[in-house]
Amino acid sequence: MTKAGRSRIGAIKQALSNARGPLGVLAAVSFVSSLGIGVMLPLLPLYAVSLGATPLQLGLMTGGFALMNTVGQLLAGVYIDRGGSLRVVRLGTGVYAAANALIATVHDASALIGFRGMAGLGTGADQIGSRIYLARIARAERMGFVNGVLGSAGAAGTVLGPAFGGTVVALFDLRAPFVIVAVTSTLALGGLLTLAMPKGEPAPATTDTGSMFNRPVITLLLANTLLATGFGGFITTYAPFATQIRGWSTFEVGLLFTAAGAGAVAFGAGLGLFADKTGRRRLAIVATIPASLMGLGIVFDLAHPLLYALMFIAGGGMAGFTASWFALLNEAAPKGRKGRTIGVVSALSNVGTIAGALGASALWQLVGLPYSLVLASGFILTAGLALVALPSDGRPVRSLALVEPALDPSAGS
Repeated sequence: MTKAGRSRIGAIKQALSNARGPLGVLAAVSFVSSLGIGVMLPLLPLYAVSLGATPLQLGLMTGGFALMNTVGQLLAGVYIDRGGSLRVVRLGTGVYAAANALIATVHDASALIGFRGMAGLGTGADQIGSRIYLARIARAERMGFVNGVLGSAGAAGTVLGPAFGGTVVALFDLRAPFVIVAVTSTLALGGLLTLAMPKGEPAPATTDTGSMFNRPVITLLLANTLLATGFGGFITTYAPFATQIRGWSTFEVGLLFTAAGAGAVAFGAGLGLFADKTGRRRLAIVATIPASLMGLGIVFDLAHPLLYALMFIAGGGMAGFTASWFALLNEAAPKGRKGRTIGVVSALSNVGTIAGALGASALWQLVGLPYSLVLASGFILTAGLALVALPSDGRPVRSLALVEPALDPSAGS
């Protein structure tokens, strides 16, 4: 290994050694939340069917979670600037834990839909509250790295979730995974109660000035919405194309997504650190390239090992994009309205997933599956190109410290 390579690895190890405390607790919360989502994706429909759910109710359960997740992000963003980010993370984690405990006790599909929506509300609050809390305690030059760690932790939960859930169901029953997620979420809440409030939270009302939607914020909103549109189109058409046209097994379809998650776990923190050193805008632009090639690789029938390798790289790239994007948005948001800006922009970006799914479905019916995948790839590539409108942000990193020196010593509410 070269001297430069050893230096980069040493920097990552040193930064991770400083990650104990707030970042470690928030990474655990992200892991537990994503583990719950990973558990539920394959098992929740089976659980719902066992309760007598109709196809319409299955759709309402999925759509309700997505809708309430968006609502949770919006409400968290509005509240954070006045009430504090740590309170939002604690509340979101508590709601998520309670929702999973209640899911394990239901006896009809209607109750399941309601409690699944409740879980989405808590998840949305967690997602925004965690990012804002980190933004208020971490050094500005380390924002890419800390967001990368958070993303890697979430990806690890998503990758392990299906296997974990399947194992628990095999040993017990369909209710058991939700009980375990409720317990681990409660433990994560206990960890959150030990954290100190960031200095200056809640923010004084007089700092709430300036428009949320300045030019950099609008550019970042556009980029993330385009990425979400491409993602929505890809997940809608990839599995049908792979199974119906290429003849893949369901195992092979799932393995490709696992490769993406493994890439995010492997590269998320390192790419975040690299973005801090070399420029977040630059890395975010480059990161969309392998993901945009994924749909094209399937359409042109690349060999499976090449597709798995490409998906692994694409997963790492998307983790790097997300870490860089949140760091850039934190810089672009008005100082007194960071919580509201990040919450609203994140929530609005979710519209892209819905639009991408609907658009890809319509194109599928009109001209066929291959064109839907190609269009999804185009949107992902365009997301990176949109960031060209941002000014260059390259900067040297002068410190390995992650956290600002001043936190409120009180860990209370």
